[in-house]
Amino acid sequence: MEIIKLKLKQLEELVKKYPLKIPVTAVADFLDINKDGLLAALMRGNAPFGFAYQKDDGGYRVPVIPTVKFYLWYTNTNGLMVMSQDGEV
Repeated sequence: MEIIKLKLKQLEELVKKYPLKIPVTAVADFLDINKDGLLAALMRGNAPFGFAYQKDDGGYRVPVIPTVKFYLWYTNTNGLMVMSQDGEV
């Protein structure tokens, strides 16, 4: 079970370092997956924890991984569960 504790500690550090959005490379490193594959999934809308948007009509698409969404997805929890653990609900 030490590996689970280690991974959750790494997740906590990731959240502290990137409180609003996590870069694609950081998530790919954390999940130990290919960055280009993750980017493709975000662009196609296949990643449940992120999305991509187009800045303007002729512009490029920008991937976004919101920190809270990624945390909740990875831990398979919801915001109310997290808040109740902290005694806030």
